[in-house]
Amino acid sequence: MKKKKKIFKRFGWLIYLIIFLIILIILSLGDRGFIRQIRAYRQQSKLKKEIQDLKAKEKILDEKIKELDNPETIEKVAREEYGMAKEGEEVYKVVPKEK
Repeated sequence: MKKKKKIFKRFGWLIYLIIFLIILIILSLGDRGFIRQIRAYRQQSKLKKEIQDLKAKEKILDEKIKELDNPETIEKVAREEYGMAKEGEEVYKVVPKEK
């Protein structure tokens, strides 16, 4: 009996260390492990940022849509971006001189 106690005293810390390491490995590598939790948190943060960016872009596009409800804005875009003109108007394009 004394031999068993001596052995346990001698190697008891080693047994506790092995049990602790096994539990640590299970917790960190399992389906709900620390590593997966950290990855999920990072992905969630990235997706939240992407959602914010997309909402800001959507707001800008909604404002452009509202602007295009105005006939004057439509005419301005048609003239400036597409070179369109009213009937009877002449359009002149100024081309810069090449150096």
